[in-house]
Amino acid sequence: MPTSTPRPEDDSAPYGQIVDPWAPQTSRRAQRQQARRESPASRNAASAPRVDPGAGAPLAYELLRLSNVSGASGGFGRLLRSMFGSDTSAGDLAAAAHEAQAAVTTGRRIAVFSTRGGAGTTTATAALARVFAAVRQDTTAALDLSLGHGSLGLRLGADPAAGRSFAQLVPDTTGGRLPTAAELHAMLVPITDNLLATASAPAAAGPPPAGSLVRETCANVSRYFPLTLLDCPAGINQSTTASALADAHAVLWVVPATMSGVEDALAQLSGPYLRQLVAAGRVVVLVTQLDRKAPVTAAAQAQRLHALGYEAHALDYDAHLAAGARLSLNLLGAERRMALAQLAGRLVTNANAAQTSLKAGRRP
Repeated sequence: MPTSTPRPEDDSAPYGQIVDPWAPQTSRRAQRQQARRESPASRNAASAPRVDPGAGAPLAYELLRLSNVSGASGGFGRLLRSMFGSDTSAGDLAAAAHEAQAAVTTGRRIAVFSTRGGAGTTTATAALARVFAAVRQDTTAALDLSLGHGSLGLRLGADPAAGRSFAQLVPDTTGGRLPTAAELHAMLVPITDNLLATASAPAAAGPPPAGSLVRETCANVSRYFPLTLLDCPAGINQSTTASALADAHAVLWVVPATMSGVEDALAQLSGPYLRQLVAAGRVVVLVTQLDRKAPVTAAAQAQRLHALGYEAHALDYDAHLAAGARLSLNLLGAERRMALAQLAGRLVTNANAAQTSLKAGRRP
């Protein structure tokens, strides 16, 4: 078998450099060009990061395109007009809207959470905020309690420069400091005439606020609003979420329509903490359909939980919800609008009837 014979060592190789004797022959000119490329100046230029100036710019086109993805087969106005006709689903929508319009004499907090990320917690919060703003005359607040850059502002179309994040609200709403209604209004981002929200934080700026500060901020903000929605971080043992749940008048638990999601829900519901919340009548479960073609449906899993004695609702797949951009009710399918209106009504009813805290007789 023929073998390759190593070439004589090239005297032009720098001292101490290992030369591969089987490497292709390099011409003197190519060696000089390689040496220039490896010069310190060239290395410094090559190591400098090349940043596309447009890489960090807002994806305006994508946001616009995804915000207009529709899951609806008809206009929202046509659906509302049909409320005065013979359409039974329109009558159900009117009844659900009536329940969501119930008078709230004291600011009520509705905490939305999930035990796992990606379940649709923020989507549910944004959708409920839109429903309340559409059917109620008073003003609703939506607070993003995420530790870092939450997406509630994105789903509501909030300008991040027009208000403060939840973490930025804490110093001005705790330690005996209570802003006036006008001051608090200026701290939040106006979404509609009767919907305000926190801005998305640029990034996590440190550890989350202490649980006592979270509770104090939520209580002080909700003093000015009949309904305040709290978009909580994933995880029931997460300190911010646990603090929000402790004083919430109603709790919406978002569960993905997967076998692991529902099994996790059943395991958590058998635990002592959630069992207390369920016994107090504060927990409503929302099973969300994340995949149009998933073999496990939200309706079937919600029925399964309902058969076990839990109040469970289903939210089927909707292309507009799945797009992940600014959420608009008129682009949702009629069945999803109906489900959200019914869910909003049940949460208002639970919030009006529930005790404020697990501690007997304690009220904010």
